[in-house]
Amino acid sequence: MKMPRIGVLVSGQGQGTNFGAIVDAIANGQLHTEVGLLIATKDAHGALQRAHDANIATLVLSPDKFSSSEEWDTCACDALRSAGVSAVCLAGYMRRISRIMLDAFPMRILNIHPSLLPAFGGQGMFGVRVHQAVIDHGCRVSGCTVHLLDDRYDGGPIVGQKCVPVEYDDTPESLAARVREAEHELYPQCIEWLVQDQLRLNGRRVVRT
Repeated sequence: MKMPRIGVLVSGQGQGTNFGAIVDAIANGQLHTEVGLLIATKDAHGALQRAHDANIATLVLSPDKFSSSEEWDTCACDALRSAGVSAVCLAGYMRRISRIMLDAFPMRILNIHPSLLPAFGGQGMFGVRVHQAVIDHGCRVSGCTVHLLDDRYDGGPIVGQKCVPVEYDDTPESLAARVREAEHELYPQCIEWLVQDQLRLNGRRVVRT
């Protein structure tokens, strides 16, 4: 049986830890897929070196070379299709996805967010800002959410969530590290459900079949 292929998008100059967790899950047999293509917006992203080490095809598409996000998405979609990708995973990708990519991969794009959505999501809520907001609100629990992408920031149907405690002496950095560990466990599992066609939508609820 042909192994399903995913594409992964990253942006900025991140470390690429979620991408690394995906690669590790494939290597240890937890995730039954192949990464057909990694697309980054900058050549300094840490995920690129991890992809090179794993012999995964990469493509750097600088947004500065495109006149619009739609033009960028069109080029990215063409590359993903050429790589035989059937699903797309955002792993630290902060740019807004246009209708072009949403229509090219309907309900086949996953994102991971470092909070328990719908809390602490939306435009401008990413990275350390999320964890600072969680601490400022006095939350006792935080975590991460994997959701299907739609045209709203962090508003797509929820596929899975994982909780972590918020300690009294947490800083945004220490909470981020705890949430990141949860992300590395949750994201590969949710990707597996998607690529194995085990997810169905019932209204806004995602049901695993």
